[in-house]
Amino acid sequence: MGGGGRYPYPKFVWSPAGGWWGQPANWKMNTFIVSCGMAFTCAAIIRAVAHREAELAGEPLERRRLTTTWREYLHKRYAKPVEIKAAAGTEGDNPTSETSATE
Repeated sequence: MGGGGRYPYPKFVWSPAGGWWGQPANWKMNTFIVSCGMAFTCAAIIRAVAHREAELAGEPLERRRLTTTWREYLHKRYAKPVEIKAAAGTEGDNPTSETSATE
């Protein structure tokens, strides 16, 4: 009383996902690797397009780099306090200054 197969599908099926009801053991790692590859490829394309756009606009590429922006920010943030500390340190701490010599 068999009545035939339960599902009418071919005996041998190949597909990239593993065939009928395929669940490869390392599907999470495979998905991670493919996602990282796609992200890297998209980032490279976006960067190339941005550089090409800058070249066509006539801007120097150095102005568009993040490192110069951070360098300017850090310089503006820390250069002034160093100058103030240096000026404050020379006024009363030096025993050869004019104020201490007259006292």
